[in-house]
Amino acid sequence: MTRILFILTLCLSVIGPVRAEDLRTLFIDMPDSIIPTLTRSERMDFLDYMDSGMKARVRNKLGGESEMTLLQDNMLSLRTSQSGRLDMALFSKKGGGSIICIINTVTARYDDSRLSFYTERWEPVPVEELIELPQFDDYLTKEALKSDSLDVLKKESILRFQSAAVTDNGLEFSYTSLEYIGEDADRFRTWFGKDPVRYTWTGKRFKRK
Repeated sequence: MTRILFILTLCLSVIGPVRAEDLRTLFIDMPDSIIPTLTRSERMDFLDYMDSGMKARVRNKLGGESEMTLLQDNMLSLRTSQSGRLDMALFSKKGGGSIICIINTVTARYDDSRLSFYTERWEPVPVEELIELPQFDDYLTKEALKSDSLDVLKKESILRFQSAAVTDNGLEFSYTSLEYIGEDADRFRTWFGKDPVRYTWTGKRFKRK
């Protein structure tokens, strides 16, 4: 029995621990459905161009130009079109492995972001399991929340866009649709906090700061 245990231990030491996938591998293996305008080959081209110190630009399936603007160990950013951006980031889980965070942002007049999460096998993870997204009231000051005119603001602010960004160990969100209120935007400007709503990754989920 001792000999068997010794052999098993030796085999495990040779094989080594299961290694988490790195950002580059995950990006290349990303399902086409997440970025339907870019192929696996084009994603590989991005990495080659970045490694060579060149402009990482490719022609996408729509005939437009896409560009990788950032490549780090745990994060990358793409300008997918003239009005689109994709950010991909890895957040290490307690116990090993990573959660993949994808932020798709429409960069039209004002940014509007949508989050999605995946396992390292690109299996979707429900957003609500990892984060409680900011609500409209989270962007308001105490002055606004106590005002009798709050209902007026909520009725006029029908379009409620927010942008998301990756930080060192978390996410932050900013309210971006104040200008859609129209001529009353200046009246309500001081009702919104200047700082974004920030979250920290705990290894299991994102916690509001």
